[in-house]
Amino acid sequence: MADSLEVTCELLHHGAAANSSPKAVTTIPSLSVRDVSDPLKSTTQLVYASHLMLNVAEQQTVKIIEKEEKIWTVTQTLRTKTSTTAEMASAAANVSTLTAKRVITCVKSIFMSSTKESSCVVVVCGFSDGSLTSWNRDAEGQWAEHVLPNLKAQLEGRSITDLDGYFCHGSNMLLLTVCSSGGAHFLAFEGTKLMQGKNVISAPCNVCRYQVLRSDGMGVFLVGTAAPRHNKIHVLTHSHGDYKQTPVYCGALSGHEDWITCFDWITPSTSNANTSYLASGSQDAKIRLWKWITKTHNITDISTEQPVPNIVPEGSDEDDEDDDEEMIQGEARLEIPHSNNQVTSVYLEALLVGHEEMVTSLAWHPNPQQLYQQDLILISASMDRSIFIWSTIEGVWTPVSRVGSAGGILGGSIGSSLLGYLTVKVDPSYGSWIMGHAYGGALHFFSCETTTDSPVGLLQDQHATEEQVDVVQWRAQACLTGHFEEVTDLCWEASQGDYLITVSNDQTCRIWATIRGDRKTWIEIARPQVHGYNLSAVTSLSTGDHMDLIATGADEKEIRVFDGTLSFLRMLQAVTGSRSEVEVESTESRVERAYIPALGLTNKASAADGADEDTSGASKSNTSLPLERDLGSTSLWPEVRKLFGHDSEIARLTSTLTSRTTVSSNYLKTHFNEVLIASTTKARDVETANIRLWNSHYRCVQVLKGGHRSTVTALSFSPDGSYLASSGKDRRLCIWKATGNGPGDGEGSDTKRFSLACAIDSCHKRIVWSAHFCPYDPTILVTGSRDASVKLWKVGAIDSEDGYEIEMKEYSAFVPRNDEDAKNAAVTSLSLAPLKLTESRGLLAIGFEDGLLQLWSVPIDWSENLQPTLVSQFDPNICHIGAVNKIAWKPVSHGNDVLVLATCSADCGCRVFSINVSR
Repeated sequence: MADSLEVTCELLHHGAAANSSPKAVTTIPSLSVRDVSDPLKSTTQLVYASHLMLNVAEQQTVKIIEKEEKIWTVTQTLRTKTSTTAEMASAAANVSTLTAKRVITCVKSIFMSSTKESSCVVVVCGFSDGSLTSWNRDAEGQWAEHVLPNLKAQLEGRSITDLDGYFCHGSNMLLLTVCSSGGAHFLAFEGTKLMQGKNVISAPCNVCRYQVLRSDGMGVFLVGTAAPRHNKIHVLTHSHGDYKQTPVYCGALSGHEDWITCFDWITPSTSNANTSYLASGSQDAKIRLWKWITKTHNITDISTEQPVPNIVPEGSDEDDEDDDEEMIQGEARLEIPHSNNQVTSVYLEALLVGHEEMVTSLAWHPNPQQLYQQDLILISASMDRSIFIWSTIEGVWTPVSRVGSAGGILGGSIGSSLLGYLTVKVDPSYGSWIMGHAYGGALHFFSCETTTDSPVGLLQDQHATEEQVDVVQWRAQACLTGHFEEVTDLCWEASQGDYLITVSNDQTCRIWATIRGDRKTWIEIARPQVHGYNLSAVTSLSTGDHMDLIATGADEKEIRVFDGTLSFLRMLQAVTGSRSEVEVESTESRVERAYIPALGLTNKASAADGADEDTSGASKSNTSLPLERDLGSTSLWPEVRKLFGHDSEIARLTSTLTSRTTVSSNYLKTHFNEVLIASTTKARDVETANIRLWNSHYRCVQVLKGGHRSTVTALSFSPDGSYLASSGKDRRLCIWKATGNGPGDGEGSDTKRFSLACAIDSCHKRIVWSAHFCPYDPTILVTGSRDASVKLWKVGAIDSEDGYEIEMKEYSAFVPRNDEDAKNAAVTSLSLAPLKLTESRGLLAIGFEDGLLQLWSVPIDWSENLQPTLVSQFDPNICHIGAVNKIAWKPVSHGNDVLVLATCSADCGCRVFSINVSR
């Protein structure tokens, strides 16, 4: 039966923040052709690491409120096939830099040809356990991953902090990797085969850079150390193109007083090709500019034998005499001899002071002449929450402009105050935009605008530098945002599915919506809750009478209820068009916005209780969409109620509203205005393993006891509200049946009482992670477990002496991923689609512990002997790479064959898929 159906899956959205690593973002050329009618349209792609995924983002043009805006969205995701081996885990256990989880720590793009316009690009990834992989993009835009061998003895288990290299003679790749606990290592590959590997610097290192000196093609490897003191820039030379040669140590540049964090190199197009500039940044909050000049010289005047670098052991208090040695002003700090009677001399050009915290990233502007009429423009990012643009005024380097501010609430949690910037990138082609990677993973964008009608690059030389700074304006654009810790739960807005709500261990609740007319462009439009505890559960309480209500649970043992603001409704109407202007303006009971007190946890509706917001240094906005600094402060929802009673951390939340994902004539409209909330907590005994039920007045109407002995991990109401299913770590499946209203509860089915009607011990062999009632048949339940199996149950009534009893009958069971060669994957989440495939079959989405997703055709007519069949296996590259914590279908009406599925995972991401069923 399922063979006559065609089900296609498409990834619409991937929301995940970049890893909090300074080298987690890189740029590559896009395969799209530049639109001559839009000269500022970017032809660059951003590649950034999120957990163990690579996200490829491109600039899109969308229309919001009759205005065209350019925003960045993730168009492709790449899922690594590698995992931590037993040998790597054993090695990592003995290293002090062992991270809590394996993640990508650095990303570097390397081009197959000498020009950066090449379509064949290789992106090399370094991991926190010392492993290396490369992703190769061909001319057709297809990506392929290759595992690169590493020096096992030195690097296994040690996090790679940076890498750089180049290709020579086709597929021969030379890499230099650095590690803060393992030094610098030179690796030569022939394809993916390691031909040579050597430790070239034994001191702790933090950053590296490869550059070719134009004079004779000699290559230079620069390595910045990460010692408590004695930090130097070590210089190693290498014959460019000779992959069999090991880099030769030539000396070091001293001066920085703390860890060296970043490099960038430029050879000005207006200068002699023999003159280049190196900018280096440090945790000492200073930037040093080094001028490299290559001249013909009598080679015999300079010794070619350089001393072995004096590496001081980490933690040593011994003074480094070289650092204290006074250098004569104008004297070369280092001289590098060449083989053709040329010498490169390195001079300290300038010391740039202005940042208040560590300098994290540097980038030379590619078009300084067209923008500022200067030969050199340097852009720097810092943990002081600023991005500076440096230029020379009367021969003195000074910050001429400041862009960006992470923004947020002073004294707030990390969800609202995201510290500073880790990375800065500039459009490599025209320099028309700047990207700042904030500590919390958000990518901030600033576009270049002028006060004239001329586009960037067409200004004339009629302005002095000071005046030119006033002409060139950088304005903030919409950000790429996402959770930066495990996403624990999600749900759709219950009444119409207007938006998606997610909560995470990053202590934030976020709302995602699609831009009208573009179903593949999703953005974060609000952050209702920024908390001080990890958020573990969320459910929508949106009804036809009062929409935009949510309840969240956290590790603080309380449930909080939030109401949408007027500013949120206006944003929702502008972005999605799902609400009419009349609906928004006619709302009188809502506040304009909410505030949160400093060091507080409760969002207030009164401005008198609000905390101060930090907007110092913030760039002017050129978008009607919310920026990261707004999301963390001005998009909060007021808290309208706290639900007390639990004495342990909240584990699960669900409601009768979120169980109704299909609009059916079988259910009266009044059912959709009835609200009953169920909540559970982490538990180790019978007393705390209870379920609390709350009504629409937020009063606890019942405590369900005696059903479980430990944490309840799965809760589901039947769509008609007559049953509640629960299961969890004790592997017991309980069915609670509504038996009528309790005494003194008044009329209305939202206060109906529940009693334990049926319980099955050991319904699975392992923990039951998920249970879900069929949206269109309240007597069918499906469960998934760590034992890798899925079971379908029929809830029925049988006659008894007391009238009738509830009976649970297992009518189908299967293992969705039965791998004979490996351990079966645990089922961590599942959900039945709101529409049937046929009269006797339904569509079941299953998420696994390894992040993969499947769609199955399952029998919903239990009287027929039908077998479940696999309908679709999602492409691994569009799946998660961590355990799938929740799956939820967007509410739909009958007659619509396009379904929308949302998932969230331990890999910090939430994803939205379009499922098209063709009959």
